[in-house]
Amino acid sequence: MIRYRGIGPFNFIPFTTIVICMALVIVPGQKISAQTHDTDSLKAVIARSDPDTARARTLYRLSRAYWTRDLDTAYHYAEELLTLSQGLGYHTGIGNAYNSMGVVEWYRGNYPAAQARHEKALAARKLAGEPAGIAASYHNLGLLNDDQGNYPEALKYYLDALKLYESIGNSEGIAQEHSVIGTMHMAHGDLKASIEAHEKALALREEDNDEWGLTETYNNLGIAYAELGELEKALSWHRKALDLRLRIGDEMGTATSYNNFGYIYLSLGRFDKAMESLENALAINTRLGHKKSMANVELNIGKLYVSRGDHREAMRHQERSLALAKEVGASDYVHMALKDLSNSAAEAGSFAKAYAYRLEFEQLNDSIFNSEKTRSLVRQEMEYGFAKKQFADSLANVEARNLAERDHQMALLAERNRRNLIAFGGVLVLLLSAGLWSRLRYIRRTRDTILRTQRQLVISEKQREAEQVRTRIARDMHDELGSELTKIGMMIGELKNGHAVVPAEKLERIATLSGEANTSLHDIVWAVDPQHDSVRSLVLHAEHHTERMFEGRNVELEQDFDHEGTDRPIDPQTKRNIFLLLKEAVNNALKYSKAGHIKVSLRTTPRSFHLLVKDDGIGFDLMASRENGNGTRNMRARCEALGADLHITTAPGMGCAIEAKGPIPWIQEPHA
Repeated sequence: MIRYRGIGPFNFIPFTTIVICMALVIVPGQKISAQTHDTDSLKAVIARSDPDTARARTLYRLSRAYWTRDLDTAYHYAEELLTLSQGLGYHTGIGNAYNSMGVVEWYRGNYPAAQARHEKALAARKLAGEPAGIAASYHNLGLLNDDQGNYPEALKYYLDALKLYESIGNSEGIAQEHSVIGTMHMAHGDLKASIEAHEKALALREEDNDEWGLTETYNNLGIAYAELGELEKALSWHRKALDLRLRIGDEMGTATSYNNFGYIYLSLGRFDKAMESLENALAINTRLGHKKSMANVELNIGKLYVSRGDHREAMRHQERSLALAKEVGASDYVHMALKDLSNSAAEAGSFAKAYAYRLEFEQLNDSIFNSEKTRSLVRQEMEYGFAKKQFADSLANVEARNLAERDHQMALLAERNRRNLIAFGGVLVLLLSAGLWSRLRYIRRTRDTILRTQRQLVISEKQREAEQVRTRIARDMHDELGSELTKIGMMIGELKNGHAVVPAEKLERIATLSGEANTSLHDIVWAVDPQHDSVRSLVLHAEHHTERMFEGRNVELEQDFDHEGTDRPIDPQTKRNIFLLLKEAVNNALKYSKAGHIKVSLRTTPRSFHLLVKDDGIGFDLMASRENGNGTRNMRARCEALGADLHITTAPGMGCAIEAKGPIPWIQEPHA
């Protein structure tokens, strides 16, 4: 059994987009809690108000009060607000109505409709001339683009919102933008920058006693520390978020907190607590009709069943997730559900389904690949955006000083000197302009050339990788499956030409060869799937393969498979060599040792591995094996490729112990 100590083994969806959904705002300073605005009192105000702006403001508060309770009711009041405001020509009310509609559509996962509503809200608020409202609409449009993977556009909206909030000194809005920018840092792997941004938001929100904002910040800090592997600190922040959400009546946020608890508990191996938390999250999202969140939770419940080895039950939840994700057009969850379904179907032995899901998954890969390439550029754009803002501020100060100095000098100079200076300045400006124009043309041509070269390199690298994968799959299938399938075909041909009664030993041999071919296919799928390129996956697959090799054999198996420390990526060739080294050692022990007891051990850390295969069998002459046998030569060749040490201890009648120790090289990731 593998002992998991880090956070990585199940690769749960980190919920960053779900977490920030509570940051969808109207105008900072106005809360959306149903407890803050008593709905019965608001309805009473509606009943006795005249059809004017006061009634419109009350309708807006009433619509917001239902955002996290009843989306249909929230949308109904927003429509009533829109009709009233259009009749009055009240642009503020029109903007608020479209904003509330946009929030509801986003909670439902209807992105195109949400985008259209928020763009109309922005246009109306610009007509009303409300800086805080305009900033809020920029923020909401940023969230929508962020959630759909359009990161450069999202960043532009966030920076526009931050600039407006800073210009009017709105601390709640500034905290809000720090929060979403921190979330973008988290999505691109810069956890330190993410925590710093969320701590800035935390300080501002604690000072303002912004309870709704604090639930978001607590939640995001919990996610960041979970990604760092500090699970107890992550649980502490998530408990703060859950307690506050329960107190203020935030049902959607409560579902998010239960989702995150499920993630932490599963990482800690507390499966019952994880299932309880995920079922609570699913129940709340189902009641609220938030289908994208339902797809998310169903996918995570499927991962829980995978961890228990129940792949058919996992498929049931993964298929629900796929249907919900397709219904709301959430391509990211469609992609993840197809990937998990392909793996689960293969583990369950449903290879036709696994192949169908894999084909559909691969069809989405091009768009996902482009999205990932965009992600690698976003951090540079973020740094550029902030740097440009700081440069503009400093440039304005320098320009102001230069103008003051010029005016002073012009006042002291005589008319003749002034004319000469102006003439000289004109010539200098022309020369500088010409030089700058020439330089800009050169930079632009150089940049275009570099970009074209980069695109060509990306295309070439992708084609080369695809060709390598196809060649490797073809070779492995020919080597590992070809001989078994040929033997099966020959035996079936013999049976056709033989007696009517089929010998039992031949049927047993055919069954054995079929099982070996199935095992080889499973190993090939595992070897080429990038999802399994990690140290943890290597240990888990080796354990399962060993158990399959001992099935039906009258040999006692003692096994010890363990990974200590956090999981990390592993080079595919290193992964394959270690696995084949174990496979060959175990296979030799089963075939030739005549042992009654065999011990198989594979222990790994993030930096090294230790393999041991030991039996109490008949042993062999090691010197003769070195001269005549391929087995020991193959194992020594693999250890040499791995940079590992191989020790074989054996003698006739003394059993055999094969031990290999070596490093696991780190994968060097390119810098952005």
